[in-house]
Amino acid sequence: MNTETAPNKAKFAKPAYLPLLLACLFMVIGTVVLVVMGREESRLRGMVLGELDLKPLLYASKPIEPADIDKKIVVLHFWGFWCVPCQKEYPDIARLQKEYLTSPDVAFLSIATSDNSSDTEDQLAFRTKKFLDQEKIDDMPIYWDPAEFTRIQVSRMFKSGGFVNPTTMVLDRGGKIFDVWRGTVDASTLKSSIEKARKQKL
Repeated sequence: MNTETAPNKAKFAKPAYLPLLLACLFMVIGTVVLVVMGREESRLRGMVLGELDLKPLLYASKPIEPADIDKKIVVLHFWGFWCVPCQKEYPDIARLQKEYLTSPDVAFLSIATSDNSSDTEDQLAFRTKKFLDQEKIDDMPIYWDPAEFTRIQVSRMFKSGGFVNPTTMVLDRGGKIFDVWRGTVDASTLKSSIEKARKQKL
């Protein structure tokens, strides 16, 4: 029996190089995705996003009106308490947002999203605040996109993949996209982009 089973085991044994081959394949796929996303982000620069439909969710008093962002650098940061990359990114983004709270020429708009389209405003506010309390973040104005009007606009701009969380956009004083990141962005990179946009003239 031993002489019969040994060849069978050898016959169905996985090649030693298979894990390495799979790792290389995933790296190639990941690189292609990053290249495509990078091209998309470059293509969007200079495009106009259009009107925003953002309502107050937490620590904000009124909806965003055109006059609130006119001639300002606008940062749109879409994120969700349920999104693992967002959970890791948001505390640093919140600290950066705090730096610009009193800035007269920068509007930093943090936009909470839900993992369930049927969530009511109260449900989204409750679940978002629970995450913020865990991270000891308070008094940061947070908005929501009740009809997903703004998110749909953003999604339609991307030819590949549509909308993802997190997504961050910097708009210049003319309302044109200055920078965009579909996925996480380092807070220092975002701040650098904001400051470059501030130096631009209309």
